[in-house]
Amino acid sequence: MKPWAIRRGLAGVIVALFLLVTCWVKPAEAYAWMIRHDYTGCNQCHADPSGGGLLTEYGRAQSDFLLRMRYGAAESYEPPRSAEFLFGVVKLPETVLLGGDIRYARVATRVNGNDASRTFFMQADLAGQVAINRVKVNGSIGYSEQGARQAALTHDPEHNLVSRVHWVGVDIGQDRNWQLRAGRMNMPFGIRTVEHTMWVRSSTRTDIAWSQQHGVSLAYNGADLHGEVMLIAGNFQLAPDAFRERGYSGYVEYAASPHLAFGVSSLVTRAEKDYVSQQSLVRHAHGVFGRYNPVKPLVLLAEANLLADAAEGAATSTGFVGMLQADAEVIQGLHLNATGEALKGSGDYGTKTGIWGSVVWFFLPHFDTRVDVIWQSAPTSFSTVETTMLLAQLHAFL
Repeated sequence: MKPWAIRRGLAGVIVALFLLVTCWVKPAEAYAWMIRHDYTGCNQCHADPSGGGLLTEYGRAQSDFLLRMRYGAAESYEPPRSAEFLFGVVKLPETVLLGGDIRYARVATRVNGNDASRTFFMQADLAGQVAINRVKVNGSIGYSEQGARQAALTHDPEHNLVSRVHWVGVDIGQDRNWQLRAGRMNMPFGIRTVEHTMWVRSSTRTDIAWSQQHGVSLAYNGADLHGEVMLIAGNFQLAPDAFRERGYSGYVEYAASPHLAFGVSSLVTRAEKDYVSQQSLVRHAHGVFGRYNPVKPLVLLAEANLLADAAEGAATSTGFVGMLQADAEVIQGLHLNATGEALKGSGDYGTKTGIWGSVVWFFLPHFDTRVDVIWQSAPTSFSTVETTMLLAQLHAFL
Protein backbone atom coordinates (compact mmCIF):
# COMPACT_ATOMS: atom_id res chain seq x y z
CA MET A 1 0.00 0.00 0.00
CA LYS A 2 1.36 3.41 -0.88
CA PRO A 3 1.64 5.94 1.99
CA TRP A 4 -1.14 8.45 2.37
CA ALA A 5 0.27 11.90 1.66
CA ILE A 6 -2.23 14.78 1.56
CA ARG A 7 -1.71 16.91 -1.63
CA ARG A 8 -2.67 19.09 -2.99
CA GLY A 9 -29.84 34.21 -13.70
CA LEU A 10 -31.35 30.67 -13.57
CA ALA A 11 -30.22 29.71 -10.11
CA GLY A 12 -31.83 32.87 -8.74
CA VAL A 13 -35.17 31.91 -10.29
CA ILE A 14 -35.01 28.46 -8.74
CA VAL A 15 -34.17 29.95 -5.33
CA ALA A 16 -37.08 32.39 -5.60
CA LEU A 17 -39.51 29.63 -6.55
CA PHE A 18 -38.18 27.44 -3.74
CA LEU A 19 -38.70 30.21 -1.18
CA LEU A 20 -42.14 31.06 -2.55
CA VAL A 21 -43.37 27.46 -2.37
CA THR A 22 -41.96 26.58 1.04
CA CYS A 23 -43.26 29.73 2.74
CA TRP A 24 -46.84 28.45 2.32
CA VAL A 25 -46.46 25.22 4.29
CA LYS A 26 -46.98 24.35 7.95
CA PRO A 27 -44.12 23.95 10.45
CA ALA A 28 -42.54 20.55 10.84
CA GLU A 29 -43.74 18.03 13.05
CA ALA A 30 -32.65 7.48 4.55
CA TYR A 31 -33.79 4.77 3.10
CA ALA A 32 -36.36 6.10 0.66
CA TRP A 33 -38.59 3.10 1.47
CA MET A 34 -38.90 4.31 5.10
CA ILE A 35 -42.14 5.86 3.86
CA ARG A 36 -43.71 2.50 4.83
CA HIS A 37 -43.21 3.64 8.44
CA ASP A 38 -44.83 7.06 7.81
CA TYR A 39 -41.46 8.82 7.38
CA THR A 40 -41.73 11.09 4.35
CA GLY A 41 -38.80 13.29 5.41
CA CYS A 42 -35.23 12.43 6.35
CA ASN A 43 -34.05 15.13 8.76
CA GLN A 44 -35.32 13.39 11.91
CA CYS A 45 -33.01 10.43 11.37
CA HIS A 46 -30.07 11.99 9.51
CA ALA A 47 -27.77 14.94 10.09
CA ASP A 48 -28.05 15.73 6.37
CA PRO A 49 -31.45 17.44 5.99
CA SER A 50 -32.13 15.51 2.77
CA GLY A 51 -31.07 12.15 4.17
CA GLY A 52 -28.18 9.73 3.99
CA GLY A 53 -25.02 9.42 6.01
CA LEU A 54 -24.60 10.24 9.69
CA LEU A 55 -27.52 9.20 11.93
CA THR A 56 -29.03 11.30 14.69
CA GLU A 57 -29.74 9.74 18.09
CA TYR A 58 -33.38 9.35 17.01
CA GLY A 59 -32.28 7.74 13.75
CA ARG A 60 -30.18 5.18 15.64
CA ALA A 61 -33.17 4.26 17.78
CA GLN A 62 -35.39 3.81 14.72
CA SER A 63 -32.77 1.69 12.97
CA ASP A 64 -33.04 -0.74 15.87
CA PHE A 65 -36.84 -0.59 16.15
CA LEU A 66 -37.72 -0.70 12.45
CA LEU A 67 -34.82 -2.06 10.36
CA ARG A 68 -33.11 -5.02 11.97
CA MET A 69 -34.58 -8.50 12.18
CA ARG A 70 -36.12 -9.19 15.59
CA TYR A 71 -35.98 -13.05 15.63
CA GLY A 72 -39.17 -13.21 17.67
CA ALA A 73 -37.87 -10.96 20.45
CA ALA A 74 -40.45 -9.11 22.50
CA GLU A 75 -41.15 -5.56 21.34
CA SER A 76 -39.37 -2.90 23.36
CA TYR A 77 -40.23 0.76 23.64
CA GLU A 78 -36.75 1.81 24.70
CA PRO A 79 -33.77 1.59 22.32
CA PRO A 80 -31.06 -0.75 23.62
CA ARG A 81 -27.63 0.57 24.49
CA SER A 82 -26.30 -1.37 21.47
CA ALA A 83 -28.08 1.07 19.12
CA GLU A 84 -25.70 3.84 20.19
CA PHE A 85 -22.30 4.69 18.72
CA LEU A 86 -19.86 1.77 19.02
CA PHE A 87 -22.67 -0.36 20.50
CA GLY A 88 -22.85 1.95 23.52
CA VAL A 89 -19.27 1.38 24.65
CA VAL A 90 -18.66 5.14 24.48
CA LYS A 91 -21.34 7.52 25.78
CA LEU A 92 -21.37 10.69 23.68
CA PRO A 93 -22.47 14.15 24.78
CA GLU A 94 -25.86 15.24 23.43
CA THR A 95 -24.14 17.83 21.23
CA VAL A 96 -21.92 15.27 19.47
CA LEU A 97 -22.83 12.73 16.79
CA LEU A 98 -20.35 10.10 15.64
CA GLY A 99 -20.75 7.29 13.17
CA GLY A 100 -18.97 5.30 10.56
CA ASP A 101 -19.49 2.89 7.71
CA ILE A 102 -17.44 -0.12 6.66
CA ARG A 103 -18.51 -1.85 3.47
CA TYR A 104 -16.74 -4.87 2.01
CA ALA A 105 -17.71 -6.07 -1.47
CA ARG A 106 -17.19 -8.93 -3.88
CA VAL A 107 -18.14 -8.33 -7.50
CA ALA A 108 -18.15 -10.79 -10.38
CA THR A 109 -18.84 -9.52 -13.89
CA ARG A 110 -19.54 -11.20 -17.21
CA VAL A 111 -19.38 -9.01 -20.35
CA ASN A 112 -20.35 -10.81 -23.56
CA GLY A 113 -19.11 -14.10 -22.10
CA ASN A 114 -15.85 -12.78 -20.59
CA ASP A 115 -15.56 -13.11 -16.80
CA ALA A 116 -13.78 -10.98 -14.21
CA SER A 117 -14.02 -10.62 -10.44
CA ARG A 118 -12.54 -8.66 -7.56
CA THR A 119 -12.90 -8.21 -3.80
CA PHE A 120 -12.32 -4.84 -2.14
CA PHE A 121 -13.28 -2.37 0.58
CA MET A 122 -16.04 -0.31 -0.97
CA GLN A 123 -16.20 2.10 1.96
CA ALA A 124 -14.42 2.78 5.24
CA ASP A 125 -15.53 6.16 6.60
CA LEU A 126 -15.76 7.89 9.97
CA ALA A 127 -18.24 10.78 10.26
CA GLY A 128 -19.06 13.24 13.01
CA GLN A 129 -20.98 16.36 13.90
CA VAL A 130 -20.73 18.90 16.71
CA ALA A 131 -23.71 21.16 17.46
CA ILE A 132 -23.36 24.46 19.30
CA ASN A 133 -26.91 25.72 19.76
CA ARG A 134 -28.08 26.31 16.15
CA VAL A 135 -24.66 25.89 14.53
CA LYS A 136 -23.54 22.46 13.27
CA VAL A 137 -20.09 21.41 12.06
CA ASN A 138 -20.16 18.14 10.11
CA GLY A 139 -17.52 16.11 8.29
CA SER A 140 -16.22 12.71 7.29
CA ILE A 141 -12.86 11.13 6.67
CA GLY A 142 -12.20 7.73 5.18
CA TYR A 143 -10.19 5.32 3.10
CA SER A 144 -10.89 4.19 -0.46
CA GLU A 145 -9.11 1.15 -1.80
CA GLN A 146 -10.34 1.79 -5.36
CA GLY A 147 -12.38 4.53 -7.02
CA ALA A 148 -13.83 7.57 -5.23
CA ARG A 149 -11.21 9.74 -6.96
CA GLN A 150 -13.57 12.74 -6.98
CA ALA A 151 -13.78 12.62 -3.17
CA ALA A 152 -10.06 12.00 -2.65
CA LEU A 153 -7.74 14.16 -0.58
CA THR A 154 -4.73 12.21 -1.83
CA HIS A 155 -4.24 11.40 -5.49
CA ASP A 156 -2.61 8.01 -5.90
CA PRO A 157 -3.95 5.46 -8.41
CA GLU A 158 -5.33 3.44 -5.47
CA HIS A 159 -5.50 3.57 -1.65
CA ASN A 160 -6.58 7.16 -1.12
CA LEU A 161 -7.73 9.23 1.81
CA VAL A 162 -11.19 10.62 1.10
CA SER A 163 -13.59 13.16 2.57
CA ARG A 164 -17.06 12.83 1.09
CA VAL A 165 -18.70 15.60 3.12
CA HIS A 166 -17.57 18.50 5.28
CA TRP A 167 -19.81 21.46 5.96
CA VAL A 168 -20.94 24.08 8.46
CA GLY A 169 -24.65 24.72 8.89
CA VAL A 170 -27.03 26.86 10.90
CA ASP A 171 -30.67 26.14 11.76
CA ILE A 172 -32.98 29.03 10.95
CA GLY A 173 -36.50 29.89 12.07
CA GLN A 174 -38.47 29.56 15.28
CA ASP A 175 -39.01 25.85 14.67
CA ARG A 176 -35.61 25.35 13.01
CA ASN A 177 -37.28 24.13 9.82
CA TRP A 178 -34.67 25.80 7.63
CA GLN A 179 -30.99 24.95 7.43
CA LEU A 180 -28.34 26.98 5.63
CA ARG A 181 -25.10 25.12 4.91
CA ALA A 182 -21.76 25.78 3.25
CA GLY A 183 -19.10 23.23 2.35
CA ARG A 184 -18.92 19.91 0.51
CA MET A 185 -22.35 18.26 0.43
CA ASN A 186 -24.46 15.64 -1.28
CA MET A 187 -26.24 16.97 -4.35
CA PRO A 188 -29.96 17.58 -3.70
CA PHE A 189 -31.62 15.78 -6.60
CA GLY A 190 -34.17 12.99 -7.01
CA ILE A 191 -34.48 9.95 -4.76
CA ARG A 192 -31.52 9.58 -2.44
CA THR A 193 -30.60 5.93 -2.86
CA VAL A 194 -27.68 3.83 -1.65
CA GLU A 195 -27.40 2.24 -5.12
CA HIS A 196 -24.86 4.75 -6.37
CA THR A 197 -24.27 2.97 -9.70
CA MET A 198 -27.94 3.10 -10.66
CA TRP A 199 -28.26 5.16 -13.84
CA VAL A 200 -30.57 7.80 -12.35
CA ARG A 201 -27.69 8.62 -9.98
CA SER A 202 -24.61 8.00 -12.14
CA SER A 203 -25.87 9.76 -15.31
CA THR A 204 -26.95 12.85 -13.35
CA ARG A 205 -23.79 12.68 -11.19
CA THR A 206 -25.84 12.93 -7.98
CA ASP A 207 -24.82 9.76 -6.13
CA ILE A 208 -23.73 9.86 -2.48
CA ALA A 209 -20.57 7.79 -3.03
CA TRP A 210 -18.28 10.43 -4.56
CA SER A 211 -20.26 13.02 -6.55
CA GLN A 212 -20.59 15.60 -3.78
CA GLN A 213 -19.87 19.24 -4.62
CA HIS A 214 -18.74 22.31 -2.69
CA GLY A 215 -21.21 25.13 -2.43
CA VAL A 216 -24.00 26.71 -0.41
CA SER A 217 -27.39 25.10 0.19
CA LEU A 218 -30.72 26.00 1.78
CA ALA A 219 -32.94 23.16 2.99
CA TYR A 220 -36.49 23.18 4.34
CA ASN A 221 -38.32 20.40 6.18
CA GLY A 222 -42.00 20.91 6.93
CA ALA A 223 -44.89 18.63 7.80
CA ASP A 224 -45.91 18.01 4.19
CA LEU A 225 -43.20 19.64 2.11
CA HIS A 226 -39.44 19.47 2.09
CA GLY A 227 -36.69 20.34 -0.31
CA GLU A 228 -33.25 21.77 -0.83
CA VAL A 229 -31.50 23.97 -3.36
CA MET A 230 -27.73 24.18 -3.73
CA LEU A 231 -25.58 26.72 -5.51
CA ILE A 232 -22.58 24.73 -6.75
CA ALA A 233 -19.14 26.31 -6.54
CA GLY A 234 -17.32 23.22 -7.84
CA ASN A 235 -15.57 20.15 -6.49
CA PHE A 236 -12.42 21.62 -4.95
CA GLN A 237 -10.99 18.11 -4.50
CA LEU A 238 -10.85 17.87 -8.29
CA ALA A 239 -8.09 19.70 -10.18
CA PRO A 240 -7.40 21.70 -12.24
CA ASP A 241 -10.10 24.32 -11.82
CA ALA A 242 -11.30 23.88 -15.42
CA PHE A 243 -12.75 20.48 -14.42
CA ARG A 244 -14.97 22.00 -11.72
CA GLU A 245 -18.66 22.38 -12.44
CA ARG A 246 -20.62 25.48 -11.40
CA GLY A 247 -24.37 25.84 -11.35
CA TYR A 248 -27.28 24.69 -9.21
CA SER A 249 -29.12 21.57 -8.12
CA GLY A 250 -32.36 21.23 -6.18
CA TYR A 251 -35.56 19.37 -5.48
CA VAL A 252 -38.94 19.88 -3.81
CA GLU A 253 -41.03 16.92 -2.54
CA TYR A 254 -44.64 17.04 -1.32
CA ALA A 255 -46.19 14.38 0.92
CA ALA A 256 -49.82 14.03 -0.13
CA SER A 257 -50.26 11.46 2.66
CA PRO A 258 -48.00 9.53 5.05
CA HIS A 259 -47.73 6.87 2.31
CA LEU A 260 -47.46 8.93 -0.88
CA ALA A 261 -44.86 11.55 -1.78
CA PHE A 262 -43.81 13.03 -5.11
CA GLY A 263 -41.49 15.78 -6.24
CA VAL A 264 -39.52 17.55 -8.94
CA SER A 265 -35.76 17.99 -9.43
CA SER A 266 -33.64 20.34 -11.50
CA LEU A 267 -29.92 20.63 -12.18
CA VAL A 268 -27.78 22.78 -14.49
CA THR A 269 -23.97 22.88 -14.36
CA ARG A 270 -21.16 24.13 -16.57
CA ALA A 271 -17.50 23.12 -16.68
CA GLU A 272 -14.81 24.71 -18.81
CA LYS A 273 -13.40 21.22 -19.41
CA ASP A 274 -15.68 18.37 -18.41
CA TYR A 275 -13.63 15.56 -16.82
CA VAL A 276 -15.44 12.96 -18.95
CA SER A 277 -15.81 14.62 -22.37
CA GLN A 278 -12.65 16.77 -21.99
CA GLN A 279 -14.41 19.81 -23.48
CA SER A 280 -16.53 22.72 -22.35
CA LEU A 281 -19.89 21.30 -21.33
CA VAL A 282 -23.23 22.48 -19.95
CA ARG A 283 -25.25 19.66 -18.33
CA HIS A 284 -28.99 19.68 -17.67
CA ALA A 285 -31.14 17.20 -15.74
CA HIS A 286 -34.79 17.91 -14.95
CA GLY A 287 -37.35 15.40 -13.78
CA VAL A 288 -39.94 13.98 -11.43
CA PHE A 289 -39.89 11.28 -8.77
CA GLY A 290 -42.30 9.58 -6.41
CA ARG A 291 -42.61 7.16 -3.50
CA TYR A 292 -45.76 5.13 -2.77
CA ASN A 293 -46.63 2.62 -0.06
CA PRO A 294 -49.88 0.92 -1.19
CA VAL A 295 -49.70 -1.81 1.50
CA LYS A 296 -47.38 -2.10 4.49
CA PRO A 297 -44.85 -4.61 3.04
CA LEU A 298 -44.51 -2.90 -0.38
CA VAL A 299 -42.95 0.42 -1.42
CA LEU A 300 -42.73 1.62 -5.01
CA LEU A 301 -40.06 4.14 -6.00
CA ALA A 302 -39.94 5.85 -9.39
CA GLU A 303 -37.82 8.55 -11.01
CA ALA A 304 -37.64 9.94 -14.56
CA ASN A 305 -35.32 12.70 -15.81
CA LEU A 306 -34.73 14.50 -19.07
CA LEU A 307 -31.03 14.93 -19.86
CA ALA A 308 -29.33 17.49 -22.07
CA ASP A 309 -25.65 18.14 -22.83
CA ALA A 310 -24.42 21.19 -24.70
CA ALA A 311 -20.76 20.82 -25.67
CA GLU A 312 -18.88 23.82 -27.02
CA GLY A 313 -19.31 24.11 -30.78
CA ALA A 314 -21.80 21.23 -30.98
CA ALA A 315 -25.56 20.91 -31.06
CA THR A 316 -27.35 20.13 -27.81
CA SER A 317 -27.73 16.40 -27.24
CA THR A 318 -30.79 15.20 -25.32
CA GLY A 319 -31.70 11.95 -23.61
CA PHE A 320 -33.48 10.50 -20.62
CA VAL A 321 -33.00 8.24 -17.65
CA GLY A 322 -35.54 6.47 -15.47
CA MET A 323 -36.06 3.73 -12.95
CA LEU A 324 -38.88 1.88 -11.20
CA GLN A 325 -38.16 -0.09 -8.03
CA ALA A 326 -40.34 -2.31 -5.85
CA ASP A 327 -39.13 -3.00 -2.30
CA ALA A 328 -40.95 -5.79 -0.42
CA GLU A 329 -40.18 -6.37 3.26
CA VAL A 330 -40.97 -10.06 3.63
CA ILE A 331 -40.50 -9.91 7.39
CA GLN A 332 -38.87 -7.13 9.37
CA GLY A 333 -35.21 -7.02 8.41
CA LEU A 334 -35.47 -8.97 5.14
CA HIS A 335 -36.09 -7.05 1.89
CA LEU A 336 -36.53 -8.25 -1.69
CA ASN A 337 -36.01 -5.61 -4.40
CA ALA A 338 -36.78 -5.62 -8.10
CA THR A 339 -35.64 -2.67 -10.23
CA GLY A 340 -35.92 -1.78 -13.89
CA GLU A 341 -33.95 1.07 -15.40
CA ALA A 342 -33.42 2.73 -18.78
CA LEU A 343 -30.92 5.29 -20.09
CA LYS A 344 -30.47 7.17 -23.33
CA GLY A 345 -27.47 9.41 -22.79
CA SER A 346 -25.39 11.72 -24.91
CA GLY A 347 -23.55 9.72 -27.58
CA ASP A 348 -25.50 6.50 -26.95
CA TYR A 349 -26.56 4.55 -30.04
CA GLY A 350 -29.81 3.49 -28.44
CA THR A 351 -31.53 2.99 -25.12
CA LYS A 352 -29.70 1.01 -22.47
CA THR A 353 -31.84 -1.22 -20.28
CA GLY A 354 -31.12 -2.83 -16.95
CA ILE A 355 -32.76 -5.13 -14.42
CA TRP A 356 -31.76 -5.50 -10.76
CA GLY A 357 -32.75 -8.29 -8.38
CA SER A 358 -31.65 -7.67 -4.79
CA VAL A 359 -31.84 -9.24 -1.35
CA VAL A 360 -31.06 -7.07 1.69
CA TRP A 361 -30.87 -8.55 5.20
CA PHE A 362 -30.46 -6.43 8.35
CA PHE A 363 -29.39 -9.44 10.37
CA LEU A 364 -27.92 -7.84 13.53
CA PRO A 365 -27.75 -4.41 15.17
CA HIS A 366 -25.38 -2.28 13.07
CA PHE A 367 -24.97 -5.01 10.42
CA ASP A 368 -26.58 -5.77 7.08
CA THR A 369 -25.67 -7.77 4.02
CA ARG A 370 -26.83 -7.39 0.44
CA VAL A 371 -26.66 -9.38 -2.79
CA ASP A 372 -27.51 -7.81 -6.18
CA VAL A 373 -27.80 -9.54 -9.54
CA ILE A 374 -27.68 -6.89 -12.28
CA TRP A 375 -28.26 -7.42 -15.99
CA GLN A 376 -27.65 -4.58 -18.46
CA SER A 377 -27.91 -4.32 -22.23
CA ALA A 378 -26.22 -1.51 -24.17
CA PRO A 379 -26.55 -1.18 -27.96
CA THR A 380 -23.45 -0.06 -29.87
CA SER A 381 -22.78 0.77 -33.51
CA PHE A 382 -21.83 -2.87 -34.20
CA SER A 383 -23.70 -5.03 -31.70
CA THR A 384 -25.26 -5.14 -28.25
CA VAL A 385 -23.08 -5.44 -25.16
CA GLU A 386 -24.67 -7.52 -22.41
CA THR A 387 -23.31 -7.35 -18.88
CA THR A 388 -24.26 -9.51 -15.93
CA MET A 389 -22.96 -8.59 -12.49
CA LEU A 390 -23.15 -10.33 -9.13
CA LEU A 391 -22.43 -7.94 -6.26
CA ALA A 392 -22.24 -9.10 -2.64
CA GLN A 393 -21.73 -6.62 0.21
CA LEU A 394 -21.26 -6.79 3.96
CA HIS A 395 -21.95 -3.49 5.70
CA ALA A 396 -21.43 -2.39 9.31
CA PHE A 397 -22.02 1.03 10.81
CA LEU A 398 -20.47 2.19 14.06
